[in-house]
Amino acid sequence: MPNTVEAFYESDEPTLIESADDVDALIDSVLAGSFDNSVITLYCTARPLMDSGVPDHELRVALHAEAKVGGIRYAGDDGTHEGSWYVPGQVSLREEVFYNYAGHDQGWPQDSEVSIDQVRQAVREFVSGDGARPWSFEWRDWPEGVS
Repeated sequence: MPNTVEAFYESDEPTLIESADDVDALIDSVLAGSFDNSVITLYCTARPLMDSGVPDHELRVALHAEAKVGGIRYAGDDGTHEGSWYVPGQVSLREEVFYNYAGHDQGWPQDSEVSIDQVRQAVREFVSGDGARPWSFEWRDWPEGVS
């Protein structure tokens, strides 16, 4: 049975992702939609829940259709320690890097802009890797004070 990932971006109801085609459809949908829903949070249903009932991990990707860039953030346990990381990319030309999740702005590190293809790849690896942090990227600790 394929891994199932729940993707949240437009509503409280998840979009279910199981394949590379599903990943592409999800990314394409967000790119075609409103910037008000430019962040996707993803959770693998194969992973355990914490005692509090919430997932023990989260992949968060952001997309800026007009600029043709995105961002990748992972929170959870990477096998060595628990934390929150992002994929460093190019330094943004925007004065402030932010995306929007459920009507709320979220700041991202100034050097966190990556290509849309890299966002697609990260989500594919997350789906095929049972919710583990995508493996083919360099990661950097999420900076304090960026929310």
